[in-house]
Amino acid sequence: MLKANYHTHTKRCGHASGEDGDYVLEALGMGFTELGFSDHIMLPGFKEENVRGDYSLSADYFESIGRLKIKYADRMRIDLGFEAESFPLYFPYYKELLEAGTIDYLILGNHCQMNEERKIINYFAKITSSAELYLYRDLALSALQTGLFSCFAHPDYFMSSIQNPDKDVKKVMEDLIAVCLDLDIPLEVNAAGIRNGLKRLGSDLRYVYPTDEFFSLAGKMGAKCIIGLDAHAPDQISNEDSMDKAIMFARKHNLKLIDRLPFKRGF
Repeated sequence: MLKANYHTHTKRCGHASGEDGDYVLEALGMGFTELGFSDHIMLPGFKEENVRGDYSLSADYFESIGRLKIKYADRMRIDLGFEAESFPLYFPYYKELLEAGTIDYLILGNHCQMNEERKIINYFAKITSSAELYLYRDLALSALQTGLFSCFAHPDYFMSSIQNPDKDVKKVMEDLIAVCLDLDIPLEVNAAGIRNGLKRLGSDLRYVYPTDEFFSLAGKMGAKCIIGLDAHAPDQISNEDSMDKAIMFARKHNLKLIDRLPFKRGF
């Protein structure tokens, strides 16, 4: 059973529920010794309702998790982080947060592309061309190579709508895994995809993510992996069924699992 989780959201993002302390209580009940909060990053000068909290909520997030760190210091280590996108315009802000010690860590969630006008112009859940596929790869690599990210959350997110992986898909998988190997960045086996159950995609019945194709290759290449609960409600911290299935998935693909996440702060 897991003893730590670094992918935990809060109600501030607009699509999660529960109080911050309730997540901690669930984790304690499961015997966790470490819990990392990594809500979707609140960004100055940018709004994305029901995806991430308004920037004005940042102070409350920092203060709330800070209080929990102190309150439960004798029972559990609590970490403060964010799940952040590969938005190059905001890389300096990410670096500032880490260097100032405002947060402990970042995990990369590469869901979409932002243009120079701070508009979202591409979403990667439904890739329909090789150009979009390679855009996903290139944005992910640009973020990973900053050294700011401690983990790559649901790295096979781009596979969400891909039915028959072709040579381009396999090339992108290999490139992403190779860079994470080189930079010693763990790939996340995302338990939220498992909690959401098997989905029909063409003739296949599978998880939208994690995918067998991606993690079979990750296992063969020897990449480090970590299970992330991607919890959006307190009871998802204690969902033993999804944890067990995530562990079984990792064993199936001979993944090199780690149970603690070393934090990176940039090069």
